[in-house]
Amino acid sequence: MKILRRSFRSRQINVQRQLPPSDWIQPWWIERFKEQTQNPEIEFPQSNDVARSWTLTGNLESVFRVAVDPRGLISVKPGFWSLDWWLRVDEAWIFPAQHGSVRQRVVDGAPVVETVIRVAGGDVIHRVYGARLQVDYTVVEVENQASRPVALGFAVRPYDLLGGGRVEQIELDNQVLSVDGRVAFVCGRTPGRLIVGAGGIDPAGSLDDVIVGDFSVKCEVGMASAAIIVPLVHGSTFRGAIPLEDSSNHEVISRLPSGQQVAAGWGNHAVNACRFVLPPGRINDLFDASRQSILLASTGGDVDPSPGGPPHRAVDEATVLMALAESGYRATVREILISRAKRQDRLGAVTHQNLDVTAATITAADRALEIAPDPALAHALSEFVADGARWMLANPAEGVSEALVAAHNLLVRVGAQKAAHELSELLPWNVESDTSAVAYGENIDVVKLARSAFELSAIDPCKALATLEELASFASSTLNWPSRINPSTRMGTGGAGHDLSVTAWFVRSVLRLLVDDREDCLRVAAVWPNEWYAQGVEVHRVPSRYGSVSWAVRWHGDRPALLWEVEEGPSDLVVKAPGLDANFQGKGPVGEELLASVPPRSADAPENGDAPDAPSSGSFM
Repeated sequence: MKILRRSFRSRQINVQRQLPPSDWIQPWWIERFKEQTQNPEIEFPQSNDVARSWTLTGNLESVFRVAVDPRGLISVKPGFWSLDWWLRVDEAWIFPAQHGSVRQRVVDGAPVVETVIRVAGGDVIHRVYGARLQVDYTVVEVENQASRPVALGFAVRPYDLLGGGRVEQIELDNQVLSVDGRVAFVCGRTPGRLIVGAGGIDPAGSLDDVIVGDFSVKCEVGMASAAIIVPLVHGSTFRGAIPLEDSSNHEVISRLPSGQQVAAGWGNHAVNACRFVLPPGRINDLFDASRQSILLASTGGDVDPSPGGPPHRAVDEATVLMALAESGYRATVREILISRAKRQDRLGAVTHQNLDVTAATITAADRALEIAPDPALAHALSEFVADGARWMLANPAEGVSEALVAAHNLLVRVGAQKAAHELSELLPWNVESDTSAVAYGENIDVVKLARSAFELSAIDPCKALATLEELASFASSTLNWPSRINPSTRMGTGGAGHDLSVTAWFVRSVLRLLVDDREDCLRVAAVWPNEWYAQGVEVHRVPSRYGSVSWAVRWHGDRPALLWEVEEGPSDLVVKAPGLDANFQGKGPVGEELLASVPPRSADAPENGDAPDAPSSGSFM
């Protein structure tokens, strides 16, 4: 974790950081501020509260997480510098932060970020992803699919996604670009030129000047910036890499995996946990991407819901851990639980990033061991749970009531009856869910909106799905959410620009609508949207307290056939599918039933009591 803290270290170090002068090419969030104010006389804000949106990338085997803004700016060292990209097409330079024809996406739902500019009769694609080859790298590729050659520039900029930064020195040595004495970018081939700027001068203004012999720049005020220029002919790809750890090996570019290979690895990891075949649509796209990106919260021995962002709450960590467990990432959760148990202090507390996460860890452990029993792990955690319960009773905080109930469940599970009985006398057994409406003021609390969808899924699945549709409408083009959002601009205004606790609530909500094990029966297909009519669905190996659940729906005319299998499920298991047939009750861990006919309905014909303006996927048969 020391490495992670170093990568996203606090801005409290006593050095001066500021945005460059107004005549510079500014970051995307400043451009959005200028659009919103439309007043050139208003000074730029020094911190980003107007367009706080980004996409995290990383590697499954790494603790490093790197953020990419909606125009491809890479926040390499938050609080200090970022790496931007520029293009020269014909006689003009294009700066993505200012360009209107830019779109962004992720590859197959994985954290492989593509920023695409339409120029010269085709696309130029900027691609960012994490990879590991002895050490960790952020790989940067630019592929020219346009009809003509372009010039490509990579620029070191003294700012990041949240505010101003500081760069004092930049040097180019053959194919290696260094910033403030450390290797910052390794090029796949030697750049043609280095354009430098210092003392408040933006190198973007002299990109076409003929300058010979500039291989370094220094600036005592921390405003150094420089751009390397390389030609990019039609059909070619330039690749570089940002080392995230110290490395003297600069011959790695050709051995790094491609973006497609990395995306396939992320997809295989998700499929090996659980597999879903859902009808195409926005919810399916977000669910697929979210089940992959939730892994970005795992840093080996810990979990971080907002890497690189501002501080989060301890309860957010419980949400992310439970989402990982319910998504089938059993080994990932096990590693985190063991690591935290080992770090418990003599008073019974465990902390992470100066947060007391005792309650969060015990709450998540209870759910993880309920749906994926592991007697050895449960016994190993029993002392941790008992000591943690004593700490929580003496130091009540947010989430403690739920965590104490979880601690009791864990103690019962390992047969610690005496400790469980003593704790039961002190428990707040009636822990109520928060289903209050989300206020729509100047900003929307996206975390609360996502949580409300999860809470509603237990009591009103139709309304829960309508809330998920609403949440989906606020997702970025790279299929994630900021912590808070302006409903008018649809841009992040606070918290993290890619908040994995929102992702966690979204994943848990969809999973609960597909497989719900809370009651004395197994509920599948809690809702069935109109657009799913006559379309098959498959759900494979979802962990539950009854066992690993798989089910599928096939249609015979207007009648759906439900097939289900619960591995090692109880013989008296009751299975319900209220979204398809409210009267159906299946028996046993394995079965197949032809359900009642479901007549097709118009998408704009509301259910009784439904609001007439409900979204089409919020109306159910």
